[in-house]
Amino acid sequence: MDLDISKNSLAIFQALDSAVRLEIVQIISNETITATELAKKMNVSKAAISKNLHILENANIISLEKGQDGRAIVPTMNVEQIFINFPKKIFPQYYKHTYSIPVGSYFSIDNIEPSCGLATKHEVIGTMDDTNVFFSSERFKAQLLWLTRGTIEYIIPNDLPDDGKVELLEFDLELSSEFPLSNNNWHSKLGFWLNDIFIGAFELPGNYSDVRGAYTPEWWPDDFSQYGLLKHIRVGKLDTAVDSVSISNVKISDLNLEKQKRISLKIAVLPLEKDTYGGVTLFGQHFGNHPQDIQATIYYSKK
Repeated sequence: MDLDISKNSLAIFQALDSAVRLEIVQIISNETITATELAKKMNVSKAAISKNLHILENANIISLEKGQDGRAIVPTMNVEQIFINFPKKIFPQYYKHTYSIPVGSYFSIDNIEPSCGLATKHEVIGTMDDTNVFFSSERFKAQLLWLTRGTIEYIIPNDLPDDGKVELLEFDLELSSEFPLSNNNWHSKLGFWLNDIFIGAFELPGNYSDVRGAYTPEWWPDDFSQYGLLKHIRVGKLDTAVDSVSISNVKISDLNLEKQKRISLKIAVLPLEKDTYGGVTLFGQHFGNHPQDIQATIYYSKK
């Protein structure tokens, strides 16, 4: 979300000018929780929670969805970042290219092992735990992808100006991911490569099926993965970070993206202790709590 210093942005500034509402944003950014549960957790009345949720909703910071029972209200985040553009430009103007990558539009797979599968908005593709479905022509319709072990590769076009006057600032990747099946305390470790350069790894804490995902289709079983965690991976001028926590010393200048016509993104399930694997599930725009596919953004300035 981009803001300027005008009355058009006043509702967002006012919505965030509250310790209670900031705490609400912190909580719902990290867990799926109903409004009633939120009131109990924060020790605030239901009426006060409802009022503050509607202020955040009117500012388009959150959405209020009905829960599985059709009555409970479940708040979900609409934004990952907010940028404020001040009238005076202190730093060079930046540009960006953003690509939306459907989870089924992968370029290649390697060593896929069950539990695994693909699902569209309407049904499971083929048979669950059959690795052959990953070669199906129906895979491009997939909105959900899961595997216990293996590597999956996506190809991202690189449309940076080819004039030698581009300075890369950072590469951002957003994905909602977890491991398959249902267990809120089952760790999984993922590794990431950009153009075959290992940029780092991090662990995910568990899987979630305590409540229905806000966008998960009704036909999807309740005891299967309902939603994941929206992770923000940034390769910048100093390091690579996940949700602002550094995971490696790889810098944007190490990738030489300005010289590449395409960007290869590889995601691999890495072993944990005793050679065990947790796995990964990738949620598309019609599953989970975030109406988006994998989002890749390149930020750059012109020299």
